[in-house]
Amino acid sequence: MVKCEHCNAENEEKATICQNCGEEIRKKGINKIFLIGIGIFGFLVLIIAISSLINTPWIAEFDQELINSVKSGESSESLISKIKEHSKANREGSKKGYENIVSGGKSESNPEFLDEAKENYHKELDYIQKIENLQLSFAKREINEETFIKKLSILYQEQPELDY
Repeated sequence: MVKCEHCNAENEEKATICQNCGEEIRKKGINKIFLIGIGIFGFLVLIIAISSLINTPWIAEFDQELINSVKSGESSESLISKIKEHSKANREGSKKGYENIVSGGKSESNPEFLDEAKENYHKELDYIQKIENLQLSFAKREINEETFIKKLSILYQEQPELDY
C-alpha cells in the first residue's frame, strides 16, 4: 500500500491518483532508488578516475622518449648525450628566467626579493640535477623502467614552485 502525501489515505501500490482526494501519488521508492543508483555510479566513476591518476603517473615527453629509447636498445652513450643536452637546455632556461626576474628592477629596491629569487633558482638547478641523475641511472640500465617511473613520479611531486 502507498500513502498519499496530501491526505494520508492508503492506496493500492499501482495507484497513480489518490482514491480519497484525487491528488497525484508520487512514488518515493522509485526516486530514492534512482538517486542511490546515480550516487553509486558517480562514486565508482570518481574511484576509477582517482585510481587511474595514482596508478598511471604523468610522464614528461622527454622521459617517455627516454623509456622508448631504452626499450628499443639505444646505446647508453647516445642516451647520456641526449640527457646532458636536455639538462643543459633546462638549466639555460632557468638561468634566463632568473635573469629576467632580477633584471626587472624589483631586486634593487628589495634585497629580500633578490635573495628569494637566488634561492628559488638554486632549488630549480638542484631539481634539474636530481632528474638528470635519475635519467642517467636509467640510461645506464642501473635501474629498471618500473623503478625509474616510481622515482620520477616522486621527483615530479618535489618540483619547486617558481615564479619564472
